[in-house]
Amino acid sequence: MDDRSVLRLAGGATIIGAVIDIVAPFVIYPHLVEPQPHLVYVAIDLLLMFGMLGVWSASQRAASPLGLAGFVLALLGLMLVRTSSARMFGEASYMIASSVWSIGMVVWAVDLLRAKTFRIAAGLWIVALVIGLVGVALKDHGPVAHVAKMSFILGFIAAGVDLIKARGEPA
Repeated sequence: MDDRSVLRLAGGATIIGAVIDIVAPFVIYPHLVEPQPHLVYVAIDLLLMFGMLGVWSASQRAASPLGLAGFVLALLGLMLVRTSSARMFGEASYMIASSVWSIGMVVWAVDLLRAKTFRIAAGLWIVALVIGLVGVALKDHGPVAHVAKMSFILGFIAAGVDLIKARGEPA
């Protein structure tokens, strides 16, 4: 399979994962019982991970060590999110895991902006962290947190679109 096809598949996967994440609370989750929602969470995160791998594949030549560190931290955060139900960090396990994922994405995003690639996605991931920090400062776990999550997910949609448009040569 050629590089362009792989990048397009990664782009499609991340868009599908992001769309499921957006619509699931309204369309999917109301019809499920425990532990079925967790299977949907795994599917979403797997699809988003394909997008992350696609972005890395498309941008790795232009990446700096900072970008690699951010990418690895983001993958670690994603894995921690999936294991957060084990509560290895106590009651705050999910919050810690999602923070690691978000911080990793922002570190990587800074490098993507430096490399002038995936700019819209990178900007949305940075905005998501800033909005999330505002929410923490305001002790708002409702609307502000939701806006941060939407910015994060829209970043994945933007990355997916860029991957679908990619020519196949790494940056």
